[in-house]
Amino acid sequence: MAHGIYYAHTGPLTWMARAHALALRLGPGGALTTETAAHLHGIETRAPQVLSGAVVSRQVQRLAGTRVTRRRALDIVTRQGLPVTSAASTVLDLVAQLPQSQWRDAVHLMARWVHSGKVSADEVLEALAERQRYPRRSLVTTALEPIAAGIESILELDTLEGVILRHGLPRPTLQARGQGPHGEIRRDAEWEPYGVVLESDGRLFHSGASLQTDRRRDRYAARTGRVTLRAGHAEIRFGRCDLAIDIFLALRSRGYQGDILACSPRCPARTLCPALNCT
Repeated sequence: MAHGIYYAHTGPLTWMARAHALALRLGPGGALTTETAAHLHGIETRAPQVLSGAVVSRQVQRLAGTRVTRRRALDIVTRQGLPVTSAASTVLDLVAQLPQSQWRDAVHLMARWVHSGKVSADEVLEALAERQRYPRRSLVTTALEPIAAGIESILELDTLEGVILRHGLPRPTLQARGQGPHGEIRRDAEWEPYGVVLESDGRLFHSGASLQTDRRRDRYAARTGRVTLRAGHAEIRFGRCDLAIDIFLALRSRGYQGDILACSPRCPARTLCPALNCT
């Protein structure tokens, strides 16, 4: 395959054999990185065609179909018998290589890793603290706290920050777990004391069979005395104040005694508050 590296089996060259060859070429102190590491960590099911690796402060001759970079330091673990960057380092590497315009994808990527149990938000923050220069530091630190609390998508993050917290509404339980007629279910946000549920619907995840599951879950919520509010991209991005009012009035109808805050001079909550004797 290259100078000093031999493939000692008949048949086609497998992906794992290519990854093993790259690990040998990188040598001691080198590691497989980014999408290659993500596949070996078990997060990405599709194996990347171009394998990525890194070494510390030296150069190596590149193998065909691979990409090798140099780093100041590497945090290395072993996965499937091969040296790879740690889960926390891999997350930071993957986020860093995304364009600035794809910050939503970056949030979703971090959520996938944290919620898979492969890495914790604290571990990612610790790895971030060890990097003096990092292009997406603000995004990572801002998104990890709500991700650790249960946020799974940028839509849910927009809902929490732009709708709920911005209007002074009580913080719900995120990704609330419960038992349904067909096993465990999860609700995007739930105010348990008041029996109010909010589901943030993204077009990619709420169609076809998924839509049927959502409807069945809503019916079960109603059966157990809960009321379910649903909001999509349009309401969350462009109708935040109206959505906040809907949540507030649903909570009020079920015993909530708190207030709603007007997020701006034009927020319709300003005209609602005097009638309800709230802020």
